[in-house]
Amino acid sequence: MQKSNSIKIPAFDKENYNIWKRKILLFIKAANPLYPGILKNGPFIPRKEIEATTLNGEVIPAHWVPKDPSEILEPEKEKMVLDDHLQLILLDSLTLDKAMCGSVISCTSAKEMWIRLALLCEGSEEVKGNQRFSKLFTELQIQGKYYDRKELNVKFLLTLPDHLEDKTTAIREGKDLNNITFETLYGILKSYELELFQKRAIQSGTRKKMANMSSALVAHVPRITQPSEVLQITQSTPAQSTQCQPIQ
Repeated sequence: MQKSNSIKIPAFDKENYNIWKRKILLFIKAANPLYPGILKNGPFIPRKEIEATTLNGEVIPAHWVPKDPSEILEPEKEKMVLDDHLQLILLDSLTLDKAMCGSVISCTSAKEMWIRLALLCEGSEEVKGNQRFSKLFTELQIQGKYYDRKELNVKFLLTLPDHLEDKTTAIREGKDLNNITFETLYGILKSYELELFQKRAIQSGTRKKMANMSSALVAHVPRITQPSEVLQITQSTPAQSTQCQPIQ
């Protein structure tokens, strides 16, 4: 792992997450120019191309599959371990925050760690939307327009995407919206989002393993859903239909 002896790994600071994020990104870029790409795209996986063929009268187009361990070249092995190095940098940065370290220790790649940290510290698009929503109503109150807490909570829940309808219905039926705060609401949603992401990642991983069992089944391997695609708050009015669109 390339690491400067004169520059320490920036210590994680949840209270100043955006500052830490900027510093750690600069650090990993200086440590190895390949790290930012790994953080964004995931670990390097050596692949080989399978030529087009015909099976039982059906044409299977050319496609790429992971190489067998015996086929991996030394330069490829060196690229493969870069993700391990990057994971160590992130874990070293989290050393003083045992709770946060425990939240990412089960991750299997630096990309997964990075995504989970963002979810826990920045929140989902719903959390960000909630913050904008809360700010809007604060400004309205300054101008003399007041809403009771239940009315605010209902308005917020109505802005959520259609695929969260079951969750929002459960909250509206099971929670006292007169007493629950915005922070509690989006905390519930943030936890739910993380569970959704983990479930979808596991399901996608299982499908990928099944696809690799037969060359006839790997023409299309579903990609792992990103958390930003799992949930997305929209800024439409409650009367408008909301759709979950990937964030570019």
